[in-house]
Amino acid sequence: MSYTPALFALLQKVLAPAQCCIDDMEGLGMGDWHASVLVDNTQYLSSFDPLALNDRDLVGDTPLEIAYRLNRIALIEKLEALGAVGEKQRRDWKGLGSFMPHDKYMHLPARQGKIKTLETRFRLGGSLNHRDVDGNTPIHWLAINGHFKAVRYFTDSCRMFELDMNAKNNEGNTARNLAILNGHHDIAQQLLIREIDNYISATRIWHEMSAEWTWMLPSRNA
Repeated sequence: MSYTPALFALLQKVLAPAQCCIDDMEGLGMGDWHASVLVDNTQYLSSFDPLALNDRDLVGDTPLEIAYRLNRIALIEKLEALGAVGEKQRRDWKGLGSFMPHDKYMHLPARQGKIKTLETRFRLGGSLNHRDVDGNTPIHWLAINGHFKAVRYFTDSCRMFELDMNAKNNEGNTARNLAILNGHHDIAQQLLIREIDNYISATRIWHEMSAEWTWMLPSRNA
């Protein structure tokens, strides 16, 4: 599998600060359409093979399903217009956190961008994934209010802080969506990289687990 030249050059640029690389994407069966969704780019869609529009990666996701999962708004519109297929339920998934409409323990310091307070409270049992009355997580609030240092601090260690990078609020927006809507493009770029790393990592783990389960199943010829 190889990517179209223009997309390949874009991937090299976008993925330069990421933990994953182009080889990782190719190894997981992600073609041009999948890759464009991950990097949130619509520029080269017309140059892609239309017959590959609904191809599935190694865990069974179509490009549109990835777009639903990550709420890639422009790509959802374009892919649906092209006749792409995918399970819309993926877009409805809000996230791992509990709904805590009156929580201030984590959400208030998040609004204020207080890194040390958030980290201390996380270590005392607080969650960066819980959703307030509007469905926003603490990471949503960091993105809304432009706290770049805090966003970078927590998302660079998203596994340690158990972050759900795909969490959506009541309007279906991810933290990155809100960063874009509020003009915080440095935060949006940081979140894009971590969304990509998170998706690639989760896809690799799921694929490896699926392979192990298949190996453990009894043979039909046994």
